[in-house]
Parts: sequence; C-alpha cells; structure tokens
Amino acid sequence: MQSFNQLKKFFLDTLFPIYCISCSKYGKWVCNHCLEKISINIEQVCPLCNKSITPDGKTCFDCKRKYSIDGVLVSSSYKLNKKKTFIAKLVHYYKYRFISKLSVPLGKILKKTLLQSDLPLPDIIIPVPLHPRRMRWRGFNQAELLSDYLGKYTTVGLEIIVLKDVLLRNKYTIPQMEIKNYCQRRNNIKGSFSLNKKYSKKIKGKNILLVDDIATTGSTLFECAKVLKQKNAKKVYGIVLARH
Repeated sequence: MQSFNQLKKFFLDTLFPIYCISCSKYGKWVCNHCLEKISINIEQVCPLCNKSITPDGKTCFDCKRKYSIDGVLVSSSYKLNKKKTFIAKLVHYYKYRFISKLSVPLGKILKKTLLQSDLPLPDIIIPVPLHPRRMRWRGFNQAELLSDYLGKYTTVGLEIIVLKDVLLRNKYTIPQMEIKNYCQRRNNIKGSFSLNKKYSKKIKGKNILLVDDIATTGSTLFECAKVLKQKNAKKVYGIVLARH
C-alpha cells in the first residue's frame, strides 16, 4: 500500500506539479518564506461597530447590549490600498479552486492569531456549517478543515474538542460576499442556523470558538453565536482569516 501511494504521488506530482501561489517555488501551495510574510493584525476592533479598538477583538460595551457574540479575532487584512492581499488570494484558491490542502497554511495563520491573543483557550471549537447543497458542490467544508487544524495543533500534547454537527444550516442562502447591502446581508442569513438538540448539554457553560474563513459584515458569526448563547454557552468568540 505504501509503494502504491508513493507511485500515485509521483505521477500526480509529474502531471500536476505544485508551485507556491505567491513566488512559484516548486513543492508547496504556500512556501514557508511567503507564509511568514503574511502580517498578523496587531490591533483588533469591535466586530460590530468596527470603530472601537478592543483587546482581542472583544465586543465593545455599547454593542454588547445588542448582540450575543463576545468578540471576533481577525488574522489579517483582506485588502490593502484597495488591492486584495495574498491571504485573500489564498482563500479564493481554497474555496473556489477547491484546494483543500491550503487548510494547513491557513490553519497555521489562525493558530498564530489565537496564540498571540490573550483569550483563554476554548473548551470547544465549532466550525460554521455549510448547507448540504453547497457541501456537495465544494466537496469539503473549509471551516471544518481549519477547525481540525486548530483542534489538533493549537496546544502541544492536548487536542481541543472539535464538534462539527452542533450547528445545523437550515437555509440555502446567497453567499454573503455577493450581497453589497448591509441590511440585505443580515436578512439573508437570519434564521439560517439551529442547534442539534443532542448537544444542548455539551455546550452549556462552555467557552466556544467559532471558526470561519472570511467575514463580511460578520452576520454569519453573529447568528451562530445567538443560537449557542440561547442554549447557555458561556462565551462565544469567532476567528476568521480576514474581514472583507
């Protein structure tokens, strides 16, 4: 079996060689040098008003009275000087060219973001779910793969629990990035999620980390957090690679 896998890898590498998306170096989708060049945000802001600089992207006091999410960590910038960044390009390849192996370098970015924050490590990691229809089209849930990486590698010798079917996606919605109007984005995602009842006791009193790739208005994360808080989760934070 090992010989077969090695032979298969040889033919795939010969027919479809892999090159760094940034510098074209052979061997990886993102070479170590280009990965290190991605800058991680030093400052975070309230995920709701986007005005107040807050520690670890925590929700500011005024917004906290209106929404359930406790904060959102954003790893890096989606655009600089009106141009898409390298991380935006990576996410595009990940989601729309279906390069699932990009979950590893992108997972490393999320891990670095989480560890440089002062947030306590979560009890549970929950990926934002895909609707079954979109799951069939893409073939994988990008948030699940990122969650798997964080759960396995964030702490040395101790895995964080990843629960993948806690949240259920009930509606097939237009992708948030295709909707320009803020109110329309909120209405598009409203009521899209529910809780798998068998997990009600498991999330009660727990600190939860929601994982997604990109946030636009943040409405998807806010809706997920609302469902979890209604079932007595203690704290719910989100983490994303960038915010568009």
